[in-house]
Amino acid sequence: MDLDQHPGKKIKWIIEHFENGNTAAFARKVFLTAPTVDAYIKENTKPGYDAVQNILRAYPEINIHWFILNQGPIKRELSDTELDALEENHRLRKGIQDLYELYVEGNKEEN
Repeated sequence: MDLDQHPGKKIKWIIEHFENGNTAAFARKVFLTAPTVDAYIKENTKPGYDAVQNILRAYPEINIHWFILNQGPIKRELSDTELDALEENHRLRKGIQDLYELYVEGNKEEN
């Protein structure tokens, strides 16, 4: 990857590698709208401080130095504690998603 990249290219890389190209899934995970993410990818605008924070929190494997400063590898090594926390986070997200789907399905049956 070029060192002097627009953040939109980095966001596109994250979406392709972590969300299998699903922009909507990425947008939900980082609390942004899909049109906002599309604007970043199209390089029409750059993410602000809050968006960058949300991205780095949602994807702790991403090297902050690469994302912000264009330095170092794309991914960073995670400690065992971080890996455990990440696994727990993924487990909880899956549980929340399952509950949401049950709720939506239940509401469909009532209507």
